[in-house]
Amino acid sequence: MDPASELARHLFDLLDRSLQAIWDGDADAYAALTAEDVSFFEWYISPVRIDGLDFHLREILVHRAAWAGVEDLVGLRIEHEVLQPRIQVYGKTAILTYTLFVRVLQGTRVQHLSHNETRVFHNFGEEDAWDWKLVHCHKSPIVTAGSAGVVRG
Repeated sequence: MDPASELARHLFDLLDRSLQAIWDGDADAYAALTAEDVSFFEWYISPVRIDGLDFHLREILVHRAAWAGVEDLVGLRIEHEVLQPRIQVYGKTAILTYTLFVRVLQGTRVQHLSHNETRVFHNFGEEDAWDWKLVHCHKSPIVTAGSAGVVRG
């Protein structure tokens, strides 16, 4: 798919808003963009698939503090970049693959994190009235010195 197409721009915007809702701790915004029966593989949270929106809504409520490892959120800023994005659309289903790069800033501390992601969106609406929602996400680690112990046991 041409990344400059209207649908591609819409899907990238949806991805950006979904990620920003996580960093902002905005469970309502995240829920509006996600299907109730969403499924996740998140290597750093669970060794098995996580089903349903409820888990992630609870996770979002503590996400900012957990992500940064701090109790005091004053001055915390979380930014993300989507590297090497690719979109494949098959009718009412879209697959976005990319490397997610996250930068967490607080005071003089900067933390960089990254992993590969596949997010699958489905259009529950019509072609002239889109209602795309996240239905599946799979996160894969990028093996670094920091993740090798987790990845390789």
